[in-house]
Amino acid sequence: MKITKVIIFLVGIIGTGFAFLIDVLYRQSLLSRGVYKTIAEPLFDFSVAIIIISIFLIFVRQEVFRAWLRFAYVWMPLSLVVIYLSAGWTGGGFGIPNVLDQETVAIIFSGLFVIISLLLVIWKHFTFRRSSQV
Repeated sequence: MKITKVIIFLVGIIGTGFAFLIDVLYRQSLLSRGVYKTIAEPLFDFSVAIIIISIFLIFVRQEVFRAWLRFAYVWMPLSLVVIYLSAGWTGGGFGIPNVLDQETVAIIFSGLFVIISLLLVIWKHFTFRRSSQV
């Protein structure tokens, strides 16, 4: 099942490349700022997080990988919904800025994804290691 681990790494690379393509199109004024802020920035954040996690996942056992995959199946759609529902930009009323725009929420959720994923992989690695020794 190492192919699936490699595919997850490739998805991260492709997502990063697609985010850079949107960035190039935005800088050439071919895409609007809304498309750039809504798609490219969150996609880049999560693609980098997936690349970081997939480097660790290549070296773990299959049981640990499956546990992480179950976590990712829940986390990714949840975070995409929260990012989509957050404010589109940081404009605020009465001089009070809205701190949680889509980019900030994407950075927070991708950072949490990396931290929780690493903790889950470490915990499952030692759990399965102990159960196989007994």
